[in-house]
Amino acid sequence: MTKLYGDDAELYDIAFDWDISDEADWLVARLEATTVLEPGCGSGRMLEALADRGCQVVGIDRSPRMVELARRRLGTRGEVFEADMTHFDLGRAFDGAVCPINTLLHLTPAELGRHLHRMSLHLERRSRYLVQVGLLEVDHEPPAGSRWEASRGDISLRVEWADDELDLVSGTSRQRSRIEVLSGPRAGEVVEEVHEMTAWTPATWAEAIAASPFEEVATYDGGTKGKWPRVDATATGGLLWHELTL
Repeated sequence: MTKLYGDDAELYDIAFDWDISDEADWLVARLEATTVLEPGCGSGRMLEALADRGCQVVGIDRSPRMVELARRRLGTRGEVFEADMTHFDLGRAFDGAVCPINTLLHLTPAELGRHLHRMSLHLERRSRYLVQVGLLEVDHEPPAGSRWEASRGDISLRVEWADDELDLVSGTSRQRSRIEVLSGPRAGEVVEEVHEMTAWTPATWAEAIAASPFEEVATYDGGTKGKWPRVDATATGGLLWHELTL
């Protein structure tokens, strides 16, 4: 686990705290669920949005610091547990689940298989699991990366996230995050880390889902803000939503 998800979780919480109101509305409509599980919930931003829309939410994350932040954010409106998304047992089933912003790219293919097995044990039949996983063509150039600024109170940040290396033949991606603290108590600090990720193509992703208990019944383009149109399962892009069912 990198420092961004541990000791520096507060910086992560500020950097990724943009408005997700429209996305949360869309997710609630697609899920048609009252109880929703979010594996890899981080600091609880999505859990909070779903709870605000009437869902009973539960999250898991293996970072104690993220769990602490999520519990603080949710208060009594949901539950958050420290657990690994590839090996967990909550002793109950949910009628929907969600995993946004390419969280599953942190899993190797073998870990993804174990995760989907555990998720199948925690979801009711015919419920939906909406996962956001970007897919790329084999001959695709590394994405240009993202750059943005974020602030909360007296803390302001400049954030960069980009691929250092991308090998779609081996299915690996080395990504680099860089957070420069522009103001606040840590002004002048730079937090830079490398993240070893999995890179998926439409073909390798389809194979992974076919080997799991799930079936992909729809794919949506999450890069079109406020619309999320349905696209073909062979589509590529960094913000694709995959609708999985048992």
